[in-house]
Amino acid sequence: MKKQFIAHRGLYEGFVTPENSILAFTKAIKHNYAIELDLRITKDKKIVVFHDKNLFRMCGVDKKLKHLNSKDLKNLFLYDTKEQIPFFSDVLTLVNAQVPLIIEIKNDSKVGGFEKIVAELLDNYNGEFSICSFNEDVVHWFKENRGNFKRGLIFTNHKKSHIDLYKFDFLYKFLKASPDYISLDYKLRNTLIVDFCKRLNIPIFSWTINSMKKYNKGKIIFDNLIFENIRL
Repeated sequence: MKKQFIAHRGLYEGFVTPENSILAFTKAIKHNYAIELDLRITKDKKIVVFHDKNLFRMCGVDKKLKHLNSKDLKNLFLYDTKEQIPFFSDVLTLVNAQVPLIIEIKNDSKVGGFEKIVAELLDNYNGEFSICSFNEDVVHWFKENRGNFKRGLIFTNHKKSHIDLYKFDFLYKFLKASPDYISLDYKLRNTLIVDFCKRLNIPIFSWTINSMKKYNKGKIIFDNLIFENIRL
């Protein structure tokens, strides 16, 4: 992907324009921003665009999305707006190749079934997109089953009690995933990961750029920036 600002969960704004909503994606398209979005799967195997495991933060319902059927979502709204949880197929129709998509797979279960459904939805999509995930097994699945798809490994240091071991964790995930690019937590900007990727000529995206201070530093280090809550 060429150097282009990437709107994190669309161009959202607080409670007025909810994240991962049709409205947020429409605004991103209007500004010619690439779009980062999150995919989850419902109980009846429908792919929807939603970040959290639980619906409580966005919809005020204390239930896990994976335990609900798609028909259960029709009466739910994002915050106090008229926006609802979008189906991935509807987002693909809306975007229609106007801007690139960075598609994060949020899979908390066995890898394979979820990914296959996403792959089939994308097989006939003509726009620019890439698949990415924190889960190296998800990225590996796409390498094996859709080698023509661009793939990214998202990485942060989850093991806070073993912070010195981050580089070994990264190397394991990198070798397993064999990604085309790395999507790196901004706080790891001064680590050996950046040097490693630059030596191998692997593009690095960074998240989440939410201040002008981070933007000014990040634009020097990274190939692409995933931003939110700042005006560019």
